[in-house]
Amino acid sequence: MLLPAIGFYLLSFAAPLIIVGRLSLFQADYVREVYVGLGNYAHALSDRFFLKSFVNAFLFVGMIVPPLVVVSYTVASFLSGFHAKVQSVARFVLFIPGLASGIIMTLLWRWILQREGLINLVLGMAGIASVPWLTEAWPARVSVVLISLVSGIGGTVILFAASMHALPPDLRDAARIDGASDRDYRRYIVRPLMVPTILLIVLLNIVGVMQLWETLYVLWQTGGPEGSTASPVYEIFMTAFLFAKQGSAAAKGVLLMVVIAAILAVKQKVEKWAR
Repeated sequence: MLLPAIGFYLLSFAAPLIIVGRLSLFQADYVREVYVGLGNYAHALSDRFFLKSFVNAFLFVGMIVPPLVVVSYTVASFLSGFHAKVQSVARFVLFIPGLASGIIMTLLWRWILQREGLINLVLGMAGIASVPWLTEAWPARVSVVLISLVSGIGGTVILFAASMHALPPDLRDAARIDGASDRDYRRYIVRPLMVPTILLIVLLNIVGVMQLWETLYVLWQTGGPEGSTASPVYEIFMTAFLFAKQGSAAAKGVLLMVVIAAILAVKQKVEKWAR
């Protein structure tokens, strides 16, 4: 019974990992391979554009993950007080941006964020100067944050709502018998029990932000103004397919995997501490 799952794991993860690990030791392109040992890793660690992509990624993590978690948790808590049908409709409406193709949504956002786009039109009607959302570094970063928040809030709300509904209803009854208000119930009972879910959502969103690619590629084919929005995955893509350096791209991919594994290890430590 385990054989199909094991086979899928080997084909989808273990085998590609071995291939990438081997490729990272070669200076490879579409024609030839030359063994260079750890040379690709040394080059990646000295590549200022690749290092800057990690700086961008951690900036995006700080700008996207905390507000996404806070807003999603607040919305899920607010919706929990309504009838089940109202909750279902609200969650579906919030999830609609996540159903559309990322490329299609990004094309729509490019129209909204351009110099004569919808947002600047509204700002102009309010007497506020237009913002160069796509042509300057920090406005470009804010654009990525805005797109990520709108696209990600639906799925995060659903995860929070599912975790809240999984809590035993007897807890609320017991809290009321003990004289706890709804605010006390949410603060002292629901939030501590939600810690594993919160940590999981934080981890998933951190990994998702580290792997931003299609939004950045559709909005800017050059990594954004002054490389301000390039992510590690975007840099890996450009190295492999634009500069035809598969070995160097493989080494960068391995380094990205190490960073994500370190984040996972920190998450597990925090989860054990929280228990």
